[in-house]
Formats: sequence, structure tokens, C-alpha cells
Amino acid sequence: MDPKTNFGLIIIQTEVERWKFLVRSYLRCRMAKIDKHTLYYLSTPTLQERLSEMEVAYATRHQQLLHNHYLGSFLSSFPQQLQNLNDTAGGLNMIGGPDSESAVFARGLGKGLGDDGSVLIRGRGRDKDDESEVGRGEIVVARWADLREHVENGEMELV
Repeated sequence: MDPKTNFGLIIIQTEVERWKFLVRSYLRCRMAKIDKHTLYYLSTPTLQERLSEMEVAYATRHQQLLHNHYLGSFLSSFPQQLQNLNDTAGGLNMIGGPDSESAVFARGLGKGLGDDGSVLIRGRGRDKDDESEVGRGEIVVARWADLREHVENGEMELV
């Protein structure tokens, strides 16, 4: 083989392996989130629509296995009315979701209301609150609660 062709093939193969690694990392991260908050995603119809059919099937089976394990371990010794994992009695919701105060990375898409398509982010800080304009392609770190509206409107995307 020609050394130049061989080198080109090595570069292409390396790039393919890098992309495979990125996709696997993304899928592992997504599965970890589903595992951590399974009941939250399954009990909220709008969030369940964001999952693929295979993810819904996985989450449902995961939750069934977890509930059966808890029943076999300790829940069966509780009274019947206390054995449900998604109980909302007493004004307390037993279904835990992701922390909306945690930090996320987001990129501006240039679809905001500003003249140049920028988005105005109103962030809440520990010492003071602040406002910042985010243009197309700019990446910010902010609390999910401060960015949720912009992501849902399609003005920003999570990185």
C-alpha cells in the first residue's frame, strides 16, 4: 500500500473511533439520568414524550425491577398504603426529579428577541443577580431554572 493512503486511512479510522466514543458517552449519560430519575420521567407525560420507545420500555422495566426488589427487601413489611413508591399523600411528593438549581452548559442559537438574535439571561447568583446577553454560538454556564424557558422556546440548546 501507498504510505500516504495508509496514513489517510488511519486518520479516518481514528476519527470514526472518536465519534463512536462520543456517541457511547452520550448514551451512557442519558441512561444514567433515566436510571436516577426513572419514576419522575415516567410520571410526567411531557417528559415521557421526549424519550424514545426503547427508553420508555427500559425505564418501565427498570422501575418494575426496582419496585419488586424493594417489595422483597423491606416494603412488604410496611402497611399496604405505604408501599407505593409514587405516593403524594400529606402534601409531600415522593417522586424526586433532577435539581433545577444545578448548573448546565447552554449555547445560544441566535433565535432570541434581540436585534441580533441574542437572548437575555437573567441569572440568580449567591451575592447578586445579573443579566447577560447570549448571542449565536456563545456558551454560558447557568442554573437550569434560569435557562429552562429559553431551551424550551428553542432559543438555546444544552451542550
